[in-house]
Amino acid sequence: MEFNNLKAALFVVIAMSMITTNDAIVKHITQVFNVGQIMFLRGAIICIIFALVMKYRRQPIFNRQTLHRWNLLRALFELCATLAFLTGLSMLPIAVASTLGFASPIFLAMLAALLLRENVGLDRWLVILVGFGGVMLITNPLAESASWAVIFPIICAFFVALRDIAIRFVPHDIPSSQVAFTNAWIVMLGGGIYSLYQGWGQAEPSWYLWFFALGAALYCGYLFLIIGSRLGELSFISPFKYISIIIAMMYGYLIWGDKPTLTMIAGASIIVVSGIILVSTEKRRNRIALLLPGTAD
Repeated sequence: MEFNNLKAALFVVIAMSMITTNDAIVKHITQVFNVGQIMFLRGAIICIIFALVMKYRRQPIFNRQTLHRWNLLRALFELCATLAFLTGLSMLPIAVASTLGFASPIFLAMLAALLLRENVGLDRWLVILVGFGGVMLITNPLAESASWAVIFPIICAFFVALRDIAIRFVPHDIPSSQVAFTNAWIVMLGGGIYSLYQGWGQAEPSWYLWFFALGAALYCGYLFLIIGSRLGELSFISPFKYISIIIAMMYGYLIWGDKPTLTMIAGASIIVVSGIILVSTEKRRNRIALLLPGTAD
């Protein structure tokens, strides 16, 4: 198979721009809507988009395959990750929430060793520890200005890692569109239930227009991400996902006046480098496993 890495990288950059724009809009409308409302209304629009696209492609919207326990469990992990991230995003600068959310490769490597019994090795454990050092720099728990809300994007990163582990057990005969649609409706239902607990706030009709922008931005983001993943080598395009951190910093400064500190920049750099190393190592191990089964450990 021939790859077009440069074109793929461009699609990934566009995708992450759309996804981060979605985060910025979410943070903006949290002044009017609670997290549960946002999850439900945004999820409803995304579900409608998915249903229309699958109907156009003559794909079944629901089938028994999607009720596979690992597919449902993966979607529940996505629900927990979304709930944690949006809660943190509503209380933290967008750059802080976005950067800490990218700590998932660190958790993924750790959980792969603990749950999947993978042989991580001393070198990868050192990278994991360094990555957590970057997390500690950003959270800075000893500072007087430290916010307890930083725990939410960290929880999000943990559940994203669990989600990525769960996908390994989802049967390959379940199409990616069905996996994504399962995520969408479970997150929507979870948000709806949570909104009942939080209370359904009122807003001017014009505020509801933001949800169309949310649905479009998130759908386009995921679509371009899938296109980029198919066009290029994952080991090449993965680092381009971290462009989201830079975009989040720009949004934070231009919209909310959040100036990144030196510790924030240093911590973000450590997390990015650690994540790239862990992702690259994982791809290399997978290639070795395909070529020489039984030698990846």
